[in-house]
Amino acid sequence: MNDGPTNETVEAPRLAIVLEGGGARASWQVGALRGLLSELPELSPRIIVGISAGAINASSLANSVQPMPAAVEELAELWHMLNVERVFEAHPTSLMSRVLRVGLRVAFGLRARKNPILGMVNTDPLRETLSHGLGTGPSGSLDGVRANIASGQLDSLALLTTRYNTGQTICFFQGGEIDGWNRPNRRGIASNLTVEHVMASAALPLFFPPIQLKEDWYGDGGVRLIAPLAPAVHLGATKILALSTRYARTDSEADEGGGKGPPSPALIAGNLFNAIFLDSLDQDAANLRRLNRLIENQCDPPGNLRAIDLALMRPSVDLGRLASRFEPELPWFFRRLLRNLGTKGADSQDLLSTVLFDPGYVSLLMELGEEDGRNNAPEVARSLGL
Repeated sequence: MNDGPTNETVEAPRLAIVLEGGGARASWQVGALRGLLSELPELSPRIIVGISAGAINASSLANSVQPMPAAVEELAELWHMLNVERVFEAHPTSLMSRVLRVGLRVAFGLRARKNPILGMVNTDPLRETLSHGLGTGPSGSLDGVRANIASGQLDSLALLTTRYNTGQTICFFQGGEIDGWNRPNRRGIASNLTVEHVMASAALPLFFPPIQLKEDWYGDGGVRLIAPLAPAVHLGATKILALSTRYARTDSEADEGGGKGPPSPALIAGNLFNAIFLDSLDQDAANLRRLNRLIENQCDPPGNLRAIDLALMRPSVDLGRLASRFEPELPWFFRRLLRNLGTKGADSQDLLSTVLFDPGYVSLLMELGEEDGRNNAPEVARSLGL
């Protein structure tokens, strides 16, 4: 983590939850929170940070005016609403038209004068689903966030995006006691958050179209992200619970799978997605723990430094390996496109699992997450000093 655990003296413990991306795999976080809360009912975040698909979870939790357990159940209902057709237009005509137009632009530099195609799919269905599921106001505002901040139930909601015009990571946040921050290649901007900020944070590059906020265009918050824990620190967290959707393979698992020929485009894309969206959290967590040890070993640390408790929780199984059984449930043309990239029969399905918004897959991941949450509750409580 680039920033040290700094900020003004915090009078009371502030727990932040950092929710990473992973596309459809982010549904595992819902079950994980449900399982944790069943064992640790005192788990009550003051700061919620969402990155990529984790922004959907973060905004739903922060926008709910219910206690945390009920807010998680509302989030579960939102995920149960999601399928491919409610995330993007999956009709063959729409998909074929957009893929061809993007291909022509890449191959020949042809650009439409009217209605240019900005992504491989049209995500208007996701915007409608989120607006309905989050109960947004007429302008897409997250009214529950404002109400929770006003009542003292919540301190801050932060959603991370990438500003394509500059390549900076932009953290839009609502609430908190600071005006913002400015670090190399990343900034924090106080904002009244809307569903468009959620759409921007979750806009997978190239696949989902970028989102225009005022005069600039924004996309997935994980693209240039190097310090996913930093927004929570800036906003005053003293304890951080980070939920990663990345499975940590054992050495023996990492050695499996050799000698099967060259990698498919799907395998390469899956590795790229993991590197872009998931790997930075592990490095940032290691940096924070290292800095905590340095602070704790100092007899008289500087007044602006403080150790921050950290619990990093991840799935107990590879969520990508569970995706293959649900692939036949996808719309046939979209399924054919993915198979042409090499998803059929692959052991690791990181690309497929990212876009597999299937009710069966989502339900399975929630069940696994709930079990992981219960099993990890003692370690989380120990790490956070609960």
